[in-house]
Amino acid sequence: MQRIAILVLALCLAAGAAAAQPLGIGTSPQGTMTYTLGATYAKALDDPGKIQARVQPSSGTGVMVPLVNGGELDIGFVNTLELTEAYTGTGSFANRPQKNLRVAGVMFPIKSGFFVRKDSPIRSVADLKGKAVPYGYTTQEIIRTVIDGLLANGGLSAADIKPVLVPNLIRGVDEFISGRADVGYFAVGAAKVSEADAAVGGIRYLPILETPEAIAAMKKVVPTSFPDTVRPAPNFAGITGPTTMMFYDYVMFVSASLPKEQVYKLTQILAEQRDAMATGLPLFKDMDVKRMYRDIGIPYHDGAVAYYKDKSVALTK
Repeated sequence: MQRIAILVLALCLAAGAAAAQPLGIGTSPQGTMTYTLGATYAKALDDPGKIQARVQPSSGTGVMVPLVNGGELDIGFVNTLELTEAYTGTGSFANRPQKNLRVAGVMFPIKSGFFVRKDSPIRSVADLKGKAVPYGYTTQEIIRTVIDGLLANGGLSAADIKPVLVPNLIRGVDEFISGRADVGYFAVGAAKVSEADAAVGGIRYLPILETPEAIAAMKKVVPTSFPDTVRPAPNFAGITGPTTMMFYDYVMFVSASLPKEQVYKLTQILAEQRDAMATGLPLFKDMDVKRMYRDIGIPYHDGAVAYYKDKSVALTK
């Protein structure tokens, strides 16, 4: 009898420990925007919702997405193109469909582009012909696609540059800082960009072309991208004046195995703690709950759908 009681107690303690396991938030390495995003969201979960979560950085989103699909992580953040490719098993996820991914919400647009030293003679993407450009991105293959889209905007392709092979975004900027690459690539406002700015004595982002032909060439490679203007701000190193750049939306996704009630709460915190999260990541200022529920060709989690329904937010294109 005593053994049975001990066994029951042990099972109860194990169940309690399992229930108390923090949610796993997948991100890219420290120094990336995705890492800051994950850390900011984890803090928002703990503050108002008292939901424990742990940020688990990996070498890149190409590694992290399958972990969420397999249930080893619970939450992730990527751009809409990468999530679409992952779910459908196309592009950088060719023949590897990740069907256990579900959307929680489309968040905000990422502003991204090439940058050079502020005194560089390179003035446009077209000037990168024959230049050393970070390329490959073996653990973040979607970045290679984005690079191809930016090159296409300038009338170039990978064949026109001198590729400097790197595994991820951080290494790409490191190659720029060291002088082995003529340009860097990163999202505007990231800590790694500020590091590069300080390391080389100032940087300057290159604008993209706004002609219909140039935009069409960019969108042919990165269909979810669009042009818009970035204006100088204290946290925008390298933006020396109004600069037209490539934008694409970022999305929060979750494992399909998470309970409906839990994802409802996760979505609610994402939508309703925007201002608090903007203090940790200013990009949250651009998030609008009416824009979060958009048809991007991937199913939303039932918990997220329930939240948007309660808030009278209709599904839009």
